[in-house]
Amino acid sequence: MSTCVDHVPRVLVLGSSGFIGSRVVASLAGSGGAHVVALSRKPVARLRNNNATIATADISVPGSLIPFLADTDVVVHAASYVGSEPRLAYEINELGTGNVVEQCRQAGVARLIHVSTCSVYGSGPHRGILESEAGYHPASVASASRAIAEQLILGYGGEVVRPNLVFGAGDRWFVPGVLKLMKVAGGWPGDGSALLSLIGVEALGRLLSGLALAPGQPGQAFHAAYPEPVRVSFLLQNVARIFGAEYPKFLRDDERAGSALRAAGFSGHQIDVVTKDHWYSSEGLWRISGREPESFNSALGEFSSAYQVPGSPIGHKPVERFV
Repeated sequence: MSTCVDHVPRVLVLGSSGFIGSRVVASLAGSGGAHVVALSRKPVARLRNNNATIATADISVPGSLIPFLADTDVVVHAASYVGSEPRLAYEINELGTGNVVEQCRQAGVARLIHVSTCSVYGSGPHRGILESEAGYHPASVASASRAIAEQLILGYGGEVVRPNLVFGAGDRWFVPGVLKLMKVAGGWPGDGSALLSLIGVEALGRLLSGLALAPGQPGQAFHAAYPEPVRVSFLLQNVARIFGAEYPKFLRDDERAGSALRAAGFSGHQIDVVTKDHWYSSEGLWRISGREPESFNSALGEFSSAYQVPGSPIGHKPVERFV
């Protein structure tokens, strides 16, 4: 009598040492439902999990992924550039993603999942829109190149996941950027009523892991956020509590604050992202990934602990994250 052995999928995670990619690796490996190949441009520390192995390659180099794609069932592409240098945005986000798509095609890998951003939509207000309801209107070099990357992925029949604002241990951009906005403006631009889509990086890793292990959704895009948006005033209460800062006064349309923020390097788009409604329907990804929906309230402990550790990244250059 023959014994049927369930196939354990092989999942290659690109950008596995990054803020999001490392969480995808941890969730997939910890689930026991996949063998993970954790690939990054630079060598990473040894993984303490028998379900994962480490590999080194650069997506910007044509052909560099081919040795790792044999027998791969799913590729999760979490490697991207979020800065303001046009050359790097082009080389990593556009050419790099093109290399990924072409090598998946050559190796016969049918399933390709790409981590993108809601910033490909540009400035809002955005209120509960579905993935199919907003076109591409990127307002920065990075988001423009990521929009092109998305189109390459979707054209291949891959899947795209778009988080909006992501918090958690290792965040060098979102919460540090919020703090810098408060400091530079001498308060908070706007009136604090804006609603934002947020997600913790650990929850995002679980969502991406669940999607990778679920049946494929060819050519589909998904928002990745807690289903309930978070009001800016509540976000600021928690930021002030964590850092022992004074709760900011709301400056509304004070032109002096706007001038100070522009002088400090904040673009109008970057200010809009956290002062106008930017929230997105995200129920689809929670359902397909098989994860129970979470909320910002349930993640307040994670939110606090992420920024209350030695070496917290406050003071790093923050503003390029809002792309």
